[in-house]
Amino acid sequence: MQTGIQQHGTILTTGCCQEHFTGSFFRGNFMMKRIAFTGAVLLSSLMSFTVMAAAPLSPEEQAAADVATRQAVFKLLAFNNGIVGGMARGGAFDAAAAKSALERIEMLSTMIPEVFGKDTRAFKGAKTAASDTIWDGKADLAKMASDLGAAAKAAQATLAAKPNADGAKEVAAAVGPKCGACHDRFRLK
Repeated sequence: MQTGIQQHGTILTTGCCQEHFTGSFFRGNFMMKRIAFTGAVLLSSLMSFTVMAAAPLSPEEQAAADVATRQAVFKLLAFNNGIVGGMARGGAFDAAAAKSALERIEMLSTMIPEVFGKDTRAFKGAKTAASDTIWDGKADLAKMASDLGAAAKAAQATLAAKPNADGAKEVAAAVGPKCGACHDRFRLK
């Protein structure tokens, strides 16, 4: 065991902690190099992905991406509708969660006409539950999406007036059928 102050490179150490300090310093330095290397690898991967993403997609790839985007919007709608629906079916009531879910439904409803902007009927490789009638009935689709958004907005007011399980039941009864109407018309069974 050594005592006293010694200089090790530019680092001063004292007594018995010298071995522990210098060892942990060099291990820490190794960890910083490892973190920096990992960060550089991740950054270069991200940059190469960005370059690949900037490359034009084939029509089939674009159709698949369009379908994936639509499906993502509807998964988010289902998730948020499920929050309110769960409360309406007797789950624990959480006013903040219900309010957030309704706000998201309102916002997502505005995306529905946009995500159906490109007709993907010609690309049969893209798996979708969307009926071909969507592209012939875009005005109806836009109206139904608007109705869903309006119902979600009105449901927020209902929930503010009745922040309880009964309010959640009213909200689910108002918003759920708006989703169902679009499914009945534009979704394959």
